[in-house]
Amino acid sequence: MATTTFTGPIVGLNGVIAGPNPNASGTDQGGTTPFTRTSNTVITSGSTSLVADVNEGVMMYVQDGANGAAVIAFSDGTSWLRCDTLANISST
Repeated sequence: MATTTFTGPIVGLNGVIAGPNPNASGTDQGGTTPFTRTSNTVITSGSTSLVADVNEGVMMYVQDGANGAAVIAFSDGTSWLRCDTLANISST
């Protein structure tokens, strides 16, 4: 398998956005920005909030989304779901 180096975001149609998204309308997606759970439909970093229903297909690192532990989560267009269990993210 070849090794490839990319600069900038990698965007997959109906898939993953990795790194800062130039089409994010001012929200800071990806990169090194840690997000925390506000609810199972909203994740937040500082004053930036990502709502699941307008970020379908986006994957994010959520530092407290697995019962207080870090997890990778994605939006199914309704909720932020844990990639490991497909359950809603939770910080309890």
